[in-house]
Parts: sequence; structure tokens; C-alpha cells
Amino acid sequence: MTTPIPGVEANGGQGVAQLTNMSLALSTVLDLQQAGSNSPRMGCFYGESGYGKTVASAFVAAQLDAVYLKACSVWTVKTFLSELSVEIGLAKPPRTAPAMLEAIVEQMTTYPRPIIIDEFDFLVKRQSVEVVRDIHDALSELPEIAILLIGEEALPHKLKQWERFHNRILMFTPAQPASPEDARRLRDLYCQKIKVADDLVEHIRRETRGVTRRIRVNLEAAQRFGIEAGEMTVDCKLWGDRRLLIGEAPRRRTA
Repeated sequence: MTTPIPGVEANGGQGVAQLTNMSLALSTVLDLQQAGSNSPRMGCFYGESGYGKTVASAFVAAQLDAVYLKACSVWTVKTFLSELSVEIGLAKPPRTAPAMLEAIVEQMTTYPRPIIIDEFDFLVKRQSVEVVRDIHDALSELPEIAILLIGEEALPHKLKQWERFHNRILMFTPAQPASPEDARRLRDLYCQKIKVADDLVEHIRRETRGVTRRIRVNLEAAQRFGIEAGEMTVDCKLWGDRRLLIGEAPRRRTA
């Protein structure tokens, strides 16, 4: 089954917000492709959950026609190779893992493209990282073949237990919390029915610590509040002390 590529789109698919982490992920892959002929071409894009890494990787996949693969917790080496075989267009992947690896290398040599592997922490947990090194090494002469690994904040540390794999990672790029400009771009994308004022946007960004996912949720909540209140503009004064959704459970009331 082809892996669906997510995106930052408003309801109804109208428009895309260009965020900082999209640019960081894209520049990482481009820098990997431009590395010298003797340089490794693997990169790691990592950071806290909710920073928009998956959306950034999907943006890169769309821009560069890259192979996009999102790992799952139950994947084995053979599952990974099978899914990758489908993503690169092998109509009938071989049945054994060694044969699939050989077919993948042959196909990617003929049609070289960057490879993006999201949720790479799952492959680390399943001890399945070395097969990615096999693919990288077999295709190392092709500048188009850059491999970007997407994972959580601790991914660079986790990869140190595989020294030969870790040595092939040329770039470690940390995802960043949303900037004020990112937050305003998300506002412009998701809040098109009323105006959410800049001061409330910045309040939401600070309180959510720049977590893109929570910024979006709270912006949509602010828009719903404004519509229900019959207001065309919602600012900090109108919002008042209403609680934001920041991922913390409310404190239990005491008698």
C-alpha cells in the first residue's frame, strides 16, 4: 500500500503554510545531495513531538519527488524492504529480504531519488537500521540519493550504538519550535472566517512552547469562540483567561 504523504493544509485543502522546519528539512536534503563524492549522504532531522517534522518531510518529498516512507512499530527488516519496494515502483517485489534489497538497489540506480524515512525511531527499536546503511552504501556513488531520517529528540543519541551507521550521517538538523512568523502563517491558513489578532497568536505560541500541532488546535479554538460570540476579531482582551490546550491535565479541584 502506498504511504500517504501528509501536508499542512487548511480544511478543504485550500493553501499550504510554509514553515521554518520545512525550509530546514529541504535545505538538509539539498546539502546532502551536494556533498562531495566521498561523503556520506545520510541526514537526521530530529526534534520534539509536535514540531511539524512529518509535515516538513512531506513537503520535501513533494518538492524533490522523494520516496516517502513512514515506519510503523511492528515493522521488521523484511516489512521495511517490502514497503520500500512498493514505494519505488516495484510491481512484484521478490519474496526474500536479500532479493528485495538487490531489487531496490537496482531500481534506485535506474531511477535515483532521495529517500525520506519518517518515524525512524521504530526501526531503531526493532534493531533494523543496518539495512538502511546497506542501501546507502550500495547507492553512494549517486548524488541524487540522499537519505533523510526523521525522528524524535533522542534519535541522534540512539543511533550511536551502531557506530558504522552513525559515522555515515553527515548532517544532524534539529527541528525548531514555531517562530512568531510561523504562528502567524498558521493563523492565516487555519483562521479564515474571522481575524485572530497578532497578540493572541503570540500568546498561543508562547503558551504552547512553539509546538505546531497545539498552535493549530488553539487557533481553531479561538476561531470557533469568535464565531460563537459573534465577533469578527478575537484578541487577548476578548479571549480573557480562557484555558488553552497545552497538553497538561487540569488540576483536580480540592474541596
